[in-house]
Amino acid sequence: MNTDLELTLHHLKALVRFDTSNPPRKIEQSGLIDYLDSLTFLDPQVTDLGDGSFNIFITKGSPKYLINVHLDTVPPGDGWQSDPYELVIDNQKAIGLGACDIKGAAACLLTLLERGLDDYAILFSTDEEAGQSRCVKEYIKTQPIFDGVIVAEPTQNKAVTCHRGILTGTQEFYGVAGHSSEQRALADNAIHKLTRWADSALKVAETYNETSFNDLEGIAFNLGQVEGGIKPNIIADHAQVKFGMRPLPGQSFDELLSQLNTETIQQHSKFTPGFIAPALPASGDTSESELWVSQLGMSLSPPVNFWTEASLFSQAGYRSIVYGPGNIGDAHQPNEFVSLESLNQALSDFKKIIQ
Repeated sequence: MNTDLELTLHHLKALVRFDTSNPPRKIEQSGLIDYLDSLTFLDPQVTDLGDGSFNIFITKGSPKYLINVHLDTVPPGDGWQSDPYELVIDNQKAIGLGACDIKGAAACLLTLLERGLDDYAILFSTDEEAGQSRCVKEYIKTQPIFDGVIVAEPTQNKAVTCHRGILTGTQEFYGVAGHSSEQRALADNAIHKLTRWADSALKVAETYNETSFNDLEGIAFNLGQVEGGIKPNIIADHAQVKFGMRPLPGQSFDELLSQLNTETIQQHSKFTPGFIAPALPASGDTSESELWVSQLGMSLSPPVNFWTEASLFSQAGYRSIVYGPGNIGDAHQPNEFVSLESLNQALSDFKKIIQ
């Protein structure tokens, strides 16, 4: 191993040890902020936004670009073959919770800062995984001035300029309770109303199967959780479905919701929006960001299906791309890992971006 990689693994080992799982987002208790504050080559500016949401801003000189890395992780879950909070190096892989998504990128950046750079701006945030993005939203409100923003996510060391948007919501239906032997159950049962709406919503989603943006096709629509009713002989007076939708760049959320009848032509129904954020790029035009990737000398990734906070920076007017070590397919699962080769490449690419 080269010395930069050794130092990166040292920092990654430390970062993995901190339980920054989200939920419950006990960031202050994890020791993460104390660790960053203890590094003599850093002068972190910490903003406590409450409820475990922290912005940790590190800057020096006159940086052109901002690099954003979230330090929260998903909870570890079952199936780990080792302690998820202890970094294991095996078969040229660094294995640990968050190693891929995306503490590996953070460790690379800490290594480069420790080696000595003159101009940089790094924003570590802690609330990406719970679908809030309060950290990034609040930071954008400060109106920082940068020529571009790189959001770190596992992209296999290629620059992503295009991905889907995201919309989540809950659709509730209300019925009239009673004995199921009554013929009115067909019309008055809240679960029946939900079923009819769901069938219609799926058909709407299917009408977009032939719609595309670059290599992205159709809208991704998912009925994720259904609740309702008490028992078979009672007409259900309430039912709800939580759903998610991933539109293409340039598609109107309002138009899609109108087609889904969320506001609804059916009586006794209520729509509650959840997390809504645009696609990347928010404008629907990738030409500027693709030119930037070329100027940086980076490899261009095909569009991806997953959502990132780069779209929030894009929506605010910053040219924005997504880049990081690791493969998203190795994240959010037991024995999460990032390859040492990918970390090495990220060290080179991040140094090129910052310099």
